[in-house]
Amino acid sequence: MNHKLTHITLFMLALCALLPAKAQQVAWSVDMTGFFDNREFSYAKTKSQTFFGTRLSPEIGLRINNSAIMAGASWVQPIDGTTENARIHPTVYYRYSSPRFRMSLGMFPRTQLLENVPAILQYDSLTYYRPNLAGALFQYVHHKGFAELYIDWRQVQTEQIREAFMAIFNGRWQPLPYLFAGGHLVMNHLARPRNSSDLYTVTDNLIASPYIGVDLSTCTPLDTLTLKVGYHISFDRLRNVGTWHHPQGILIDLLAEWRFLGLRNTFYKGDAQMPLYPQLGAQLNQGDPFYQSPTYNRTDIYAYIFRKSYLNCIASCNIHYTPGNIDFQQQLTLRFFIDDQGWKERKSKINRGVLRNIL
Repeated sequence: MNHKLTHITLFMLALCALLPAKAQQVAWSVDMTGFFDNREFSYAKTKSQTFFGTRLSPEIGLRINNSAIMAGASWVQPIDGTTENARIHPTVYYRYSSPRFRMSLGMFPRTQLLENVPAILQYDSLTYYRPNLAGALFQYVHHKGFAELYIDWRQVQTEQIREAFMAIFNGRWQPLPYLFAGGHLVMNHLARPRNSSDLYTVTDNLIASPYIGVDLSTCTPLDTLTLKVGYHISFDRLRNVGTWHHPQGILIDLLAEWRFLGLRNTFYKGDAQMPLYPQLGAQLNQGDPFYQSPTYNRTDIYAYIFRKSYLNCIASCNIHYTPGNIDFQQQLTLRFFIDDQGWKERKSKINRGVLRNIL
């Protein structure tokens, strides 16, 4: 693996040297993430565990106008003093970026997403150790909203491994300053291993999660105040059984931020989601196992320790409520990111905004 990454890097550098200097630029970036996540859970369908590690993701490549070809790697290192449990994920992708349209193809960083996928669809512990998406990403950005569609190939079929991929659409439209709507559509597919017995079967998981919301940020002293109300329904089946499960429920999300402090509360009420999770786990369902409870509330109280264009550090205390249980979680995440464009503009007065806390 290391030899392959070295060859890719040398090829990129040679290509940069061969092309005319005016037509191309050397592009580079360094993304570093540190995470501490302590989970003290008593809910029977979740695990108490601690995640503590760092992730370093350098990239180098070639940029021509709106196109770029990038190569690099993500080194994920647990804080245990050894490299026994460390992982290296290769990064190789094509990226097109214009003011309205963007796309990526290959193995590209998850941080290219326009916003975090909600926990009911994507458990954050899975993203700690799998920083890249493998497939394709298409994004449209407008001053009134955005739309993005991506395909993530999580597992390739072998004699022992089941093929697994998912397609996700995420969109948001804000026709008025105080009113917005959006949602998520997910197609999740888990196939059989190659030449496997009838003990395995193809499994389907379809999800629709639309929402409407109000943005009251300009009406209050707070920097951010939004309320979303959504409907979440999923369809799950084992093809050799044929029966469709269709759990559904209501999702309510409240977000409030003032200066460096924030509060987020997410409430779910309805049927128990992820009915096949006890059998297939995260191979099929990538969401938070807490949503297997028909009633679930999560409250995050957090503070930004640093929030700059190149640095985001956030500390959070999270309270999880399920009937009969109150569980606690403490998180500290830090993300540092710099690229060639940011380095060139480091002394200018251009407002690059704040670095997003997408891991």
